[in-house]
Amino acid sequence: MNKRSDKVLDEWLVLRAQDGDRRSLALLVNRWHKKLVAYAFRKTNDMEAAKDLVQDSWQAIVKQMYLLQNPSKFRVWAHRIVNNKSVSWIREKQRERRMNHEIEEEQLGKASAEMDFGPIRRAVQQLPDKERTILILFYQNDYTIKEIAEILGINEGTVKSRLFYARKKVKEFYSQQIN
Repeated sequence: MNKRSDKVLDEWLVLRAQDGDRRSLALLVNRWHKKLVAYAFRKTNDMEAAKDLVQDSWQAIVKQMYLLQNPSKFRVWAHRIVNNKSVSWIREKQRERRMNHEIEEEQLGKASAEMDFGPIRRAVQQLPDKERTILILFYQNDYTIKEIAEILGINEGTVKSRLFYARKKVKEFYSQQIN
């Protein structure tokens, strides 16, 4: 299927799910679950957490499906829910780390994680969360500037600016790695 037919199918499934059709809801879950898990994993860098966050997100999506007035926005809406849950999870983990003083363990984990990634991936992982999120949404999830702005609840100009600086930082880090 192409993007247009995928979007139309998603809209139809959302409308049917809003009318209580469980099969349509199951098809939506089937179509989007892996993509949402992949996005949550790129945000959290923790596969188990990503799966849990997406499961929680599906519960919220199902519970609030009737609130979605424009079915064509399902993709953006679902990613926004996963994004918000991922950000909350990251903040909670940061609080736990500060409280438990597990800084050494965290640094060891980062060092071993870096061995698994190439220079570009390491560069992306070095970015601040706000820039990394935009880069992931733009390049890996094929969202437009406008859609990213909707997902994150920020202005399009802010998205463009963060994308510009994220690209610049990745280039700088990459050139340092190869020299």
